[in-house]
Amino acid sequence: MAYLYIESEGYMAFDTGQNFFKFLVPKQLRIIHKIKAYDGGNLVVDTNYGEEYIDLKSVADEIGLQINFEGINPILGRA
Repeated sequence: MAYLYIESEGYMAFDTGQNFFKFLVPKQLRIIHKIKAYDGGNLVVDTNYGEEYIDLKSVADEIGLQINFEGINPILGRA
């Protein structure tokens, strides 16, 4: 299980308990209502302004984290 949440204005966080990273998101993104879809690191979330697509694998790769997203089930909330 992993947690996905708004960390602060303009930042979203992803925390698996073993790996944690935060990344930039549009500043207008203030609320994540639900995770609509998840497939191996690709997320579709319903936000305060509509759908947002997030590629967690690309974010992790960019900062040098090797994470196998296949077995992870992200939920909303803070760890």
